[in-house]
Amino acid sequence: MYTKQRLFAVALILGFAGLTYYNWHQLWQQHEYNLKLAAFGPVGIVGGIFLLIFPQMTGKPTTSRDKFIVLAVFALGILAGLLNWFLMDPGFFGM
Repeated sequence: MYTKQRLFAVALILGFAGLTYYNWHQLWQQHEYNLKLAAFGPVGIVGGIFLLIFPQMTGKPTTSRDKFIVLAVFALGILAGLLNWFLMDPGFFGM
């Protein structure tokens, strides 16, 4: 049940995890990184984990409860992205 949605979620997780790893590798080797990938890579990972756990939530949210849940997951992904960005470049944040 929900095989296509779960496969999509796994592909999403692996794809964004690979991009995040590549961004960290680029930082370690060349001392530069992609800002957008640092901020939004974890959003894809968090979204993929959410879809893996709740495959029935795939598609456009219909109820107010579903919309709130999707926005909360997106906010959690943004926070994870900001944490990733901070760990990659703490000097940007003035610390």
